[in-house]
Amino acid sequence: MRLTIRLVLLAIALNAGSFLQAQNKVLIIGIDGCRPDGFLAAKTPNLDKIWENGAYSFSAQTDPISSSGICWTAMLTGVWHEKHNVLTNEYKDPNIGEYPHFYRRVKEQKPDLKLYSIVNWSPIHKILQKGDADIVNYLLSDEKVTQRVVDLLQNDNPDAVFVQLDEVDGAGHRYDYVPESSEYLKAIEKADELVGSMITAIKRRELIKKENWLILVSTDHGGSKKGHGKDIPEHTTIFFIANGNDVQKGKIKQQVNVVDVAVTALEHLGIESEEDWNLDGKVIGIR
Repeated sequence: MRLTIRLVLLAIALNAGSFLQAQNKVLIIGIDGCRPDGFLAAKTPNLDKIWENGAYSFSAQTDPISSSGICWTAMLTGVWHEKHNVLTNEYKDPNIGEYPHFYRRVKEQKPDLKLYSIVNWSPIHKILQKGDADIVNYLLSDEKVTQRVVDLLQNDNPDAVFVQLDEVDGAGHRYDYVPESSEYLKAIEKADELVGSMITAIKRRELIKKENWLILVSTDHGGSKKGHGKDIPEHTTIFFIANGNDVQKGKIKQQVNVVDVAVTALEHLGIESEEDWNLDGKVIGIR
């Protein structure tokens, strides 16, 4: 009897040790131009599983200059436009020396981590400096972006992956960003299918039992009347979703901002934000 108890305790200890040694990894999925009310109106079974079993806010805020270049830079640097100095989609004179892509923060402290950025809208990569990312891909459709991400998740060993899907924003520009637009909702539903493929790829990883994935899903901005860029709720209200073992499940009660994404990702990767980085974001949704 005593031998049996000892074996059980040993098994528990081994399992606990295995969990403690799990390697933290992060997948950030950005769905360009996806308004929260459009998201909630669309049929999105894959995304619904993520937010219903995670931490979420459908009243998060993006930069008042609600254009893609400004907002993606805020998400990936953890600071607002006054600091990163990207003021248009032309990316003139970005202040990436003082406020770099969060991948640079990772590489400075953990250079062996493998960091990938796979996007449909190539200007996002203008804030990447040499050595920030191990793989940088610009592909011409959300389907191709997803295929590449799935391949990397199944056959490689990334520690952080940033993904940008662009076609929801394209549908907004063409048809309108409102929930009443069936074409806009169809684009969101297609994005949901692609997100599902990425999540499935993570679940099928051979090393998944030794990994601790944090999945962050958000958007850069909303829109209205086939456009965006204004400081109005339809343009600046976004969503934020976090899912994983370290997530505090349920609606996030405090204010969430687009700049919180990078800081939360850094925290999960074991990198504490330093005071002299002067970041505007905060850790959100995780313990």
